[in-house]
Amino acid sequence: MKKSIWQYLDMWEEVILAVVSAFMLATLAVQVFCRYFLSFSFSWAEQGARIGFVWITLIGFSLAAKKGMHLKIDILPQFFPKSAKAVNLFSEIVTILFGFGMGYLILKTVLMQIEFEQYFASIPWLPTWTMYIAGVIGFFGLSLRTMQNVYCSFKDNKQKPSVTETRSEEYLQKEEADS
Repeated sequence: MKKSIWQYLDMWEEVILAVVSAFMLATLAVQVFCRYFLSFSFSWAEQGARIGFVWITLIGFSLAAKKGMHLKIDILPQFFPKSAKAVNLFSEIVTILFGFGMGYLILKTVLMQIEFEQYFASIPWLPTWTMYIAGVIGFFGLSLRTMQNVYCSFKDNKQKPSVTETRSEEYLQKEEADS
């Protein structure tokens, strides 16, 4: 089966996370080797790994949303099991707005850093906006992936219910059995 360009583009989070993880592993392995066996260390290795960790965390927002695994509070559908779908839709809308809002605020910070030409002290050739741009990508990705999930849930009614909806149905069945 031949994959289309869209199927490859759908994997952008995994590619970025794999590349950044490989960079962090290689950088820290070389740093440890140099420090303990050559009595030498790179001034930029720790900061580079820290930036990689930030990238992994923030791009992970988008991947978690794609897989429906991001953190959300699922207590409301348990209290209101009959309206679980509406509560979940409301939760998704709040997530979308939050992601776009945070992405916009971080984008303003990135633009300010570009304007003032800020650089890292330990990596003088790397602008600081390279770390913060991951927040823009991650939060906008969170919103877009959440919108994609909402669209797919409306488009495909045969899709299995979410964990929250399943728990709400189990709660209703348990309540009916108790009465």
